[in-house]
Amino acid sequence: MMYRLEIQKLLLQIEDNYEDIDLCIALLKQAIQIADKNNDIDWAFDLRLYLIREERSTSHCRESMVAFAWLLEQCDEQKDRFDERELLLEYQWMICSAYSNSSIPLEQIDALLQDLTMRLERTHSSKRGLYYTLAGFNMQLGNPTKAKEYIALSDLEPFDEEFTEATSYDNHIENAVCMKEFDRAVELMDQMEYKKLTAFSLPFETYAAMACFMARAKDSRATLYAEKAKEQFEQISEINSSLLYSMTRLSYALYLLNDESVWHYYEKMADWEVEAEDDLQLMMSRHYAMICSQGGEKKLTLSIKVPFFQESGVYNLSELASYYSAKAHYFAKAFDQRNGNNFYQNELLILSQEKTSNE
Repeated sequence: MMYRLEIQKLLLQIEDNYEDIDLCIALLKQAIQIADKNNDIDWAFDLRLYLIREERSTSHCRESMVAFAWLLEQCDEQKDRFDERELLLEYQWMICSAYSNSSIPLEQIDALLQDLTMRLERTHSSKRGLYYTLAGFNMQLGNPTKAKEYIALSDLEPFDEEFTEATSYDNHIENAVCMKEFDRAVELMDQMEYKKLTAFSLPFETYAAMACFMARAKDSRATLYAEKAKEQFEQISEINSSLLYSMTRLSYALYLLNDESVWHYYEKMADWEVEAEDDLQLMMSRHYAMICSQGGEKKLTLSIKVPFFQESGVYNLSELASYYSAKAHYFAKAFDQRNGNNFYQNELLILSQEKTSNE
């Protein structure tokens, strides 16, 4: 049929432009519209799954929520045609996106977690990814001790294609440095390095976390892990905006270590916050408010996408600091209101105090 040929042509365009993720997503949306118009449920299912996996490689989640709701509905209504096990990994991503959005209430997130838990148990699937999701959620709630408990539970679950031994080490090390248990983190990292464990962005993200928290605590080992993060970054096969969180951590570590290469990384990531998920905008803005507060002017090559783009390429850092500070306070307040605590607003205060002590 002719409409299938149209879809195939769009998929070929995606193959030819695979590095432009936003274009790929736009083409997938066109393909989905064609499938829906022609009531081709199988194509519509596969294309939506493809779209979600593409958008995962970005800092935003604009299309995936609606696409996933449609997929889940099809699985529930047509159990003989679609297997819900195909969606369990994507379900975990959607929950991460849900708690990353300050406007989604805790009750709704809890309902999603309960539904996913039921589906994992019903299909006898590993809960390792679920426990990592719960650990991440509790870190956002300012409860690293509870996060540590979920990571311990994850160790009792089998590995799978997505959640490997490298992922396990990363979660344990992340939790350790957040709790300032640096010796434990170093011991685990030594093991990870000895085993030569890697994944798409690991151990880059692991090194970035270690460098950031150690630099904040003025631990001399921060320099070692910042350098390792920089080396590992160069080995990542595909740099995309999904790395915004870890790139921000590395940038802040470099700033604290008086490493001018912080601006090299900023030029790569400055536009990644545009329409990024709320927690990513908060992450970047709260740290760059500190970085830019040093003032002065800086010659930078930035994307035209940033709202403060200057054709001259010269940027007033104090103005950037004000821009990022306003965003940081907005999102910190929004998350704290949603979460029922003052964790993020206190974190802004702590960062400010650390900056003062470093001057």
